[in-house]
Amino acid sequence: MKNHEIFFKRIIEVAILLIILRLFYLQIYKGDFYQDLAQRNYMKSVILPAPRGIIYDRNGVILAENKIKYSLYLIPPYKYEREKVKRLSNVIKMKDKDIEKIYNKISPFYPAVLLKNNLDIKEILLLEENREDLPPFSINIEFERYYPFGSLASHVIGYMGEVSKEELEDEESDYSLGEKSGKYGVEAFYEKYLRGKKGFRGILLHASNTENITVGQKDPVPGESLILSLDLNIQKVAEDALGEERGCVIVSRADTGEVLSMASHPAFDPNKFITGFTKEEWNNLINDINKPLNNKAISALYPPGSIFKLIVALSALENKKISPNDTFYCPGEFYLGGYSYKCWKKGGHRRINFVDGIAQSCNVVFYNVGLRVGEDQIFKYAKDFMLDSKVGIDLPGEVKGFIPSKEWKVKTFKEPWYPGDTVNLSIGQGFVLVTPLEIHAMMSMLATEGILVKPHVLKGIVTENGIEEVRPEIIKEVKINKSIWEILKEGMKKVVEEGTGIAVKFPGVEIFGKTGTAENPHGESHAWFSSFFRVNDVPYVVTVFVEHGKSGGGRAALIARKIIEYMIKGGKNIE
Repeated sequence: MKNHEIFFKRIIEVAILLIILRLFYLQIYKGDFYQDLAQRNYMKSVILPAPRGIIYDRNGVILAENKIKYSLYLIPPYKYEREKVKRLSNVIKMKDKDIEKIYNKISPFYPAVLLKNNLDIKEILLLEENREDLPPFSINIEFERYYPFGSLASHVIGYMGEVSKEELEDEESDYSLGEKSGKYGVEAFYEKYLRGKKGFRGILLHASNTENITVGQKDPVPGESLILSLDLNIQKVAEDALGEERGCVIVSRADTGEVLSMASHPAFDPNKFITGFTKEEWNNLINDINKPLNNKAISALYPPGSIFKLIVALSALENKKISPNDTFYCPGEFYLGGYSYKCWKKGGHRRINFVDGIAQSCNVVFYNVGLRVGEDQIFKYAKDFMLDSKVGIDLPGEVKGFIPSKEWKVKTFKEPWYPGDTVNLSIGQGFVLVTPLEIHAMMSMLATEGILVKPHVLKGIVTENGIEEVRPEIIKEVKINKSIWEILKEGMKKVVEEGTGIAVKFPGVEIFGKTGTAENPHGESHAWFSSFFRVNDVPYVVTVFVEHGKSGGGRAALIARKIIEYMIKGGKNIE
């Protein structure tokens, strides 16, 4: 045999051997993999989203619901055919370049890919009439979130948005590309209850790609509906009373922790996160200096001003550094170390006792009291009454306030704590910062004489077995002598009946309150008013905060009066 014949024979033998090895690799070693891949080529599933749970207020008014919509999904095989894509783009009025970009991102293993939401009837008819000339698709009946009251209570209810990359990569969450999840408020905090469980529809794809047959379906499980503690009527009154002021209002029951109203202004319309923003609208929203997406009640820090005097009063009384009959002379200013510290009232309050010092919010009285009791005890009582802690409300975004310390000042400013720092601390100025919710929690503890029931916005979850109600949870308890509570309440009652909060005075009802005017280096002073009272023997707490409101006894107290008046007159409807 000639050499070249032997050479070609060896080549053929090697080729045959390679083919045998390749067949072994494909059919034996990787057989299961390719069998699964082949199965995927003709058996695909379309996700059937679960109807999201409905959100109600405490009286059964719907705050968030679902509207039916028709959505267009691309389904396998994902073969990009220019002419078919061009026809599809004409039908759904979508640029073929945008559709091409979606094809470029599609993995062969995607069960279905959302192409367009909210198809109209004309688009649906044209799609069905031209199905054979278009890429493989499925039209799904789905649900779109809808908020019937727009911006009302938007910071509590929240909004939805497309799932993030992190959510998609979380296998336990089981999210799909293009799906929406709760991003803020109750929608986010209770996402796992609201979202339900997805179903699917199996689709058998014939080799010719001319016919798809549904071979199986698993129905989705609807999400659980939620009943909030919010009272939509009180929420409307609170938001109307707040008007165009930048600030917030919180109304709750001190005995159960149920939040009846939480208003923050400016607000936003959560429906826009579903229907979509124009570029200009989005830029205006996120660049707005008033921060409409920020819930001022739980996510913003402010100096507390004179409301903090209640902490100073408690610490002084409990440590026996003051008695209700002690008197002070207020000439309108207080001198310490060569510095002058002003009272808010020009000319001063003259001779005034401690209880009236609370009622009239006299700065000079509290300069003296603060120095008597000392900064360490003020720090302690501020923390005891939750002014340096998150209260754990069931909403995302809560931040905690800041109560300074001597060690902190040395570390931060490289200087000791001076008596002048204590003077400023005594009237809620200087370094101390709080959230309106922390002030509200403090006032709730005053209403219950030292007990804080955890504030919450969820009242119950609707399950197959009925309504699973949220049980009140005591998260803090401070023991204070009963006589001290009486002294403090006497001063707080006088605040409303004859002092700085007289705008809230209401005939026949005992209202205990405190105003606050907090100096602001960036403009007009901030205004506070917080109070508690009883209607049908139920203890309610109302807190109002107004940015640049100038006076707690002015704007903040007038807003509080409108809310309290409604609750007193309609009290039987809010239990």
